[in-house]
Amino acid sequence: MNGGAASMVEAVTPGGGNMGGTGQEDIQSLRGMITAGWKTRIIYEGVRTGLFDALRDEPRDTASLAAELHLHEGTLFRVLRALCSLSVCRHVGPRSFAITSMGALLKSDAESSFRSLSIHWGGRVMASLETIGHTLETGEPGRGKGDFGSLNASAFDGQAFNRAMADQSRPVARVLAQLHDFSRYDCVMDVGGGYGGLLTEVLLAHPNVQGAIYDLPAVEAGAVDYLSDAGLRDRVRYMPGSFFENVAPGADCLLLKFILHDWDDRESATILANCRAAMEEGASLLIVERIMPERAGPDSEDVVRQDLVMMPIDGKERTLAELETLGADAGFALVGTAPLAEGCSLIEMRAS
Repeated sequence: MNGGAASMVEAVTPGGGNMGGTGQEDIQSLRGMITAGWKTRIIYEGVRTGLFDALRDEPRDTASLAAELHLHEGTLFRVLRALCSLSVCRHVGPRSFAITSMGALLKSDAESSFRSLSIHWGGRVMASLETIGHTLETGEPGRGKGDFGSLNASAFDGQAFNRAMADQSRPVARVLAQLHDFSRYDCVMDVGGGYGGLLTEVLLAHPNVQGAIYDLPAVEAGAVDYLSDAGLRDRVRYMPGSFFENVAPGADCLLLKFILHDWDDRESATILANCRAAMEEGASLLIVERIMPERAGPDSEDVVRQDLVMMPIDGKERTLAELETLGADAGFALVGTAPLAEGCSLIEMRAS
């Protein structure tokens, strides 16, 4: 019996003789990729329930946390234990836990907080990714075309999305603000700019430049609060509108960050044409996107992940050649590209 059982175990155990010599490192990596979704979900629940805001550097017991947050104490203990395995919490006593420096980044008041990104990914993005099978079989977007009007109609989803985009923009914007000479412009307009996370860093680094945000009316209140907190309310005009109808004139530099990847080629062409119609010849269009390589590989994870996130709403990431063609068709000439941060690149174009 023992010999037979051992043979059966060997036959089905990863790394056994039937695995064709697959190494343990490959096995562990593959297992981690297959099961990674639990990490997204458990962090999302910690953020959603206010757990990370309630945790402190000193230990807190699960009974007091559960009472404060109106959670089930036994389940809370298990969730906290899981979060410890991700190094965002520390298990410091039989039923007591404290937050780590990494976990503190999930607090709502943390600088460059990951709270909104966690809400966005754990909710809307994960639900969208479940529709990829439909797109694979039909070519149709699983959630329909990008509908930011309905997204912003939900205060919770809209605020989470726009705050996540603003928070995500900061490290990219800081590099952009130093890399590009914005001092030569009178007015920089962030088209589809949301709360103005990208524009804020540019204006803070260039105090003589005025700014504008062109986005949907539903975003205005949140943008005004964000700009006020940054001390920029007097330097930025919020201009409500849809870039599918027009783009407001008056700026000599337009910013498009993570806009084109939300839409298919036809819609992206409309956005670019409306940008061009609002610009004088020689004005600058600065596009910030992740550039898809001509051939993808293991080092392409950031951009291909984002491409899959865009798939359910009929968006996509593009190669530089594809972006250059879209720009040329709309009346823009490619000036050059430069790496920024977070896997993003600056694609500079000029109205020709």
